[in-house]
Amino acid sequence: MNVTTYFLPSARPVALIPFVLGSTSIASLLLYFYGVASMATGTRWILLPAVLTLGLFYVFTLRRDAELADRMLAGIWAGALATFAYDVVRVPISASGVPVFKAISYFGTLILGQTTPTLGSEVAGWSYHLSNGLGFALMYAVFLTRPRLWTALLWGVSLEAAMLLTPYAEVFGYRLSAKFLAVTLGSHLIYGAVLWASLVGWEKLRGAARRGFKLTALGLFAVLGVAGVAADFHGRHAATIPPSPPTYVGEHLYTTWNVVEPDRIVLIWAVRRYVDPEARFHFVEPFSHVRIGRPLDVPEADIRRGGTRSATEILFADLGLSEDEKLSRLAEMTHLFEIARWQLPSRPAAYQLGQNLTAATGSCEPQDVWPCFERGLRFLDDWYGAE
Repeated sequence: MNVTTYFLPSARPVALIPFVLGSTSIASLLLYFYGVASMATGTRWILLPAVLTLGLFYVFTLRRDAELADRMLAGIWAGALATFAYDVVRVPISASGVPVFKAISYFGTLILGQTTPTLGSEVAGWSYHLSNGLGFALMYAVFLTRPRLWTALLWGVSLEAAMLLTPYAEVFGYRLSAKFLAVTLGSHLIYGAVLWASLVGWEKLRGAARRGFKLTALGLFAVLGVAGVAADFHGRHAATIPPSPPTYVGEHLYTTWNVVEPDRIVLIWAVRRYVDPEARFHFVEPFSHVRIGRPLDVPEADIRRGGTRSATEILFADLGLSEDEKLSRLAEMTHLFEIARWQLPSRPAAYQLGQNLTAATGSCEPQDVWPCFERGLRFLDDWYGAE
């Protein structure tokens, strides 16, 4: 069969089934970006069922539509080689000290709900990354009539161009510089070129059993190569990359500093209770630029410490809650701890309330402060609800 006529017409409706199934990997990420579902939810309930369905569909088409089945297998095989090439060309950048693969590590931490990378999260993240590469190649292979170099290059660049229109760089902490764009677009051109070459090579190599062995060996080599890149990156950068992005990045996300103090604890408690019951919180180092979420109690936030008032005092005044006796006591306590600590000895009730709140939070690790805040929120719930 001639290589140029190998691929079936893209108009065949049945080809849309593997095309849609191949898109579920990136769909899981897009749903996360736009606050629809977490990476864990998307992976568990969309991607994994799609992988199983794709396997069943392949078995079904193997006897009923052998050419489409072969086309699917070609796409997945070519995707493994293209993904390996896409990663390999960025290894020198990683070796120079730039954590160019950190988004892949974050895939794993988001899927497993971790703050920092571990071996398990790296396996999850790089497996997800590989599923992206395979899925994109499958989509290309079943959609286009025949593999052409220019269409494959356009496909590779279009994928990254589309991703740059999403909050990808913002969420994962990449700065959109000329260097970043050159690296990411160049590596996607490599992906497209190797995708095309692999699909052409598939037609030349498939057939005899010994050639089938060559195809299997090449595919396995590519997968193991991606694993090697993953291991190298983990060894170089896992301990130094910033904490993982939050598992949720939708409209209910608020970002504040990772300093556990009475005013911030009360403010978070009040936001959840009186402003946004669905609020979730992301914590960053003091004076960090807030990339995602609504700023809260940071210099660029609408609600923050100002002049002689704590952030809690400002929020309560804005909401008209100052007449509530217990809330007034909370506001007084935050004012003393945040603005006028020298007055604490003269206000024993407020001082004791702040001390009890601080004791309830316990010791806190800057990399994972949410458990401390949760303990503080429970204390406030119990204190406010008590007669």
